Amino acid sequence: MTASTSPRSSTEALVGFTPHHDTDPKLVIVMVGLPATGKSYVAKKLSRYLNWLQHKTRVFNVGDRRREAASSNSEVTTSSLSTSAATFFDPTSPECVSLRDQLAIKTLNELLEWIFNSGGNIGILDATNSTLARRQLVLSHIRRQCKEDLKILFLENRCSDGALREANIRLKLSGPDYVGKDPETSLADFRLRVVHYENAYEPLGVVEEKQGLSFVQMTDAGRKMNTHLIRGYIMSQIVEYLLNFNLARRQIWLSCNGESLDDREGRIGRHSDLSDRGHLYAAALASFIEDQRQSWHAEPLSGHNPDPSQFSVWTSTWPQAVQTGRLFSTEAYGQTHTKMLDDMNAGAMAGLTFDEISKLYPDEYAARRRDKLNYRWPGLGGEGYVDLIVRLRPLIVELERTTDNLILITHRAVLRILITYFLGIQRENIGEVQMPRDTIFCFDIEPYGISLRPFKYNSEEGTFTQMPTSEIPFMSNR
Repeated sequence: MTASTSPRSSTEALVGFTPHHDTDPKLVIVMVGLPATGKSYVAKKLSRYLNWLQHKTRVFNVGDRRREAASSNSEVTTSSLSTSAATFFDPTSPECVSLRDQLAIKTLNELLEWIFNSGGNIGILDATNSTLARRQLVLSHIRRQCKEDLKILFLENRCSDGALREANIRLKLSGPDYVGKDPETSLADFRLRVVHYENAYEPLGVVEEKQGLSFVQMTDAGRKMNTHLIRGYIMSQIVEYLLNFNLARRQIWLSCNGESLDDREGRIGRHSDLSDRGHLYAAALASFIEDQRQSWHAEPLSGHNPDPSQFSVWTSTWPQAVQTGRLFSTEAYGQTHTKMLDDMNAGAMAGLTFDEISKLYPDEYAARRRDKLNYRWPGLGGEGYVDLIVRLRPLIVELERTTDNLILITHRAVLRILITYFLGIQRENIGEVQMPRDTIFCFDIEPYGISLRPFKYNSEEGTFTQMPTSEIPFMSNR
């Protein structure tokens, strides 16, 4: 085989790319529910998941459009009413109801424009939509504009936990409607807004059932669910994801394997034992996580799971990952090895360095650089990033379901896909996200929130030190 020869036959010229089919779903998800019940959190989290699955998804928030209209003196808000004050949400005021309906339709038009003229797949209308009249207005407008070309799913969010609802209400004080204003006055105003909505609230039910509409009613982020006429692949995937939500406070730690013998030489895609440096990393990782586990259990139980939180280590089945996790105590940590976390299969390129690939297979090297996301390594079993997403989808659902604190030890390509899920990185950038070696990432999962803490390994001292997120290299030139 000459240096310029590709390992593909002439009939396999495009096998290295995942196929594009014009079968992406066109769906509008209409959020329903009272203020401070977590609707926007659910909408954003669902959008992040669907985008990660490569369905181009976007949230359209009516509250954002209301504030934009007010700041620009839009015709929609020619009234002298303040659009952020509780009086604007009075259901007994025809003028206020009309203005809010206009804003909802304006936002819906933006959503429909994005789906049909800008390549969008799934649009999420984030608003209370808490009355039957509003939902019928939205439904009739969609059908008038799109006839039967668009599927519709109503998603109602409820919160029965009084303490969590109160915490959500207080979070609103730092939101755009109340920033910089007196906290007590703002709190009283928002409570009055909630009362207005409660007085007019009509949950999903008999009317929607008689109309044959698809809907989901979710209580406390998945603790209880009711569904109606969930049909088709994408709706089923959405329901499966929502069913596995939980609000338990927990940590998810992500780490690459320690340096392997192949890593030291820059070789990809093979089973390999750890180098001496890799063994030192494994020891430091186990010691550091044990300190974190002790700190976790020393904290007050408020905000934790009602049951004692377990720490579990999940690794890939490859030796470099298994060896990285073997120093964790089996008495203190659950241990799981799963093929879902295995490294990307490099097919015919396994065991080569990137420099060797560029010289031996320049066409493949160039094709991968042009489109990392959709490129697939040639040869038996070769994978690409889209294949990893498909393989990791059940793992993501399990990460949402579990209440354990988890330490995942895997490989750079897999870590890249997991990081992009948690950070909500857009699909076109997935293949370019750099995963620096010797850095571990802790995602702190809180009720209705998530934050990132990266830690850098100091090989000389055998320790990990927290670093600012701004110092993480984001995009790779590789």
